[in-house]
Amino acid sequence: MKNALFAYQNTEKMSLTKESSANAVLVVIMEELIKCVQIFHSNIDIKTGNMEKKSRGFSKALSIIFALQSSLDLEKGGQIASDLFRLYEYTRIHLIKDMRRGIAMKSNNALLSLQEIHSTWCTVANQKDSNA
Repeated sequence: MKNALFAYQNTEKMSLTKESSANAVLVVIMEELIKCVQIFHSNIDIKTGNMEKKSRGFSKALSIIFALQSSLDLEKGGQIASDLFRLYEYTRIHLIKDMRRGIAMKSNNALLSLQEIHSTWCTVANQKDSNA
């Protein structure tokens, strides 16, 4: 997960320390991804949306997805890593498709899954903090 932190810091100037736990880093990255997808969705309509915000949310979301996918160790991570990779890929593909269509469709489903995973990671991070 440290690879994701460094990749994301280099592309988006995120302010996290190297000492941050892997779970804490993942939670922050997922929060940013969710925020970017939400911004993209809220501005996707060509008539009512802000095209600059839509484009910024879209490009940042794709950058974060790339960093998350790049950080996965598919050999050591087993089925969980494979499932996460597929979710990130599903999100990436449907963000692109929805961008072309000008309407949020299947990327909404991806967002719901990302939010559920984020919630789970927050719970895990909080449990680790309380056990420390």
